[in-house]
Amino acid sequence: MFWFSRPEVVSENVKTFLQFEKDWLYGYWDYKKILLILTVPLSFFGLGLAFWKRSLAAGLGVVTLMATGKIVWSLQNAGESGKSIIVPAIVGLIICSGLIFIGFKMAERKNEKY
Repeated sequence: MFWFSRPEVVSENVKTFLQFEKDWLYGYWDYKKILLILTVPLSFFGLGLAFWKRSLAAGLGVVTLMATGKIVWSLQNAGESGKSIIVPAIVGLIICSGLIFIGFKMAERKNEKY
């Protein structure tokens, strides 16, 4: 991610996990993989729908499901190296949830003025 400087030291678990993801993406594609990949645009559609409906709870729920899904998939498929995604996913979830909450509160204040 562009806002983080390049780390001086990268753990072996992170390297192994990133290689696993690369191999998974470049590997054989069957219907199971296609269905799993379709969860990404469907998740963003759900997130957009939650925002369209102005539902803070639904938006936070979708973001939480996305992060949880990534963690579960990583742990089930990448073995020990999948654990390397837990902290970044939780931190990302907290940051996204906070920004969503702030955005909703700002929109509420803006709507109250009109």
